Amino acid sequence: MGNKQYITRVVELDIGHRVMHERVKCYSLHGHRVKVELTFLFTASADIGYCIDFKEIKRIGGQWLDDMLDHSFIANPKDHAVIKAIRETDSKYYLMSLAGAGNYCNPTAENIAREIFLAMEILFANFKDLSIYHVRYYETPSCFVDTCKKSINRKESKNFHKYRYEDIANYATDKGIFEYDSRKL
Repeated sequence: MGNKQYITRVVELDIGHRVMHERVKCYSLHGHRVKVELTFLFTASADIGYCIDFKEIKRIGGQWLDDMLDHSFIANPKDHAVIKAIRETDSKYYLMSLAGAGNYCNPTAENIAREIFLAMEILFANFKDLSIYHVRYYETPSCFVDTCKKSINRKESKNFHKYRYEDIANYATDKGIFEYDSRKL
């Protein structure tokens, strides 16, 4: 095994959410321009000089974030009134799944970051010598949360995989792995 190195790609999204039962501001429907830093650990570089190209992280991870979360309302599955309004307006939404399908889970920065981490694990599972190491989720320019594997308990991971694994794995398969080294074509 080679030396450990890290590669990070930044993705920006516009999302809406609300935190059910929060007592101050965040109980109201609102939105954020969020920034997500996806940091991967790699231990070996290919002959071309890297383990993965920044473009590949964007093409797979960044595009999944765009397709699933950008201009989307991220909702607690128990937030029935909001979900009804989203569906009636044919708006894009994403339901939290760390607590299992349909169970109470607020779309806080902490929970969203854990869902993103778990999604990246699945999306990049077929990349040799590469694994998601860290997700930094900026809810605002001055507030962020850091998530790593130890941030996620076994039950959350199991719930997420049960609810989302197949769709995300199929998404990754559809994307494939692009060969950037022209000598291998």
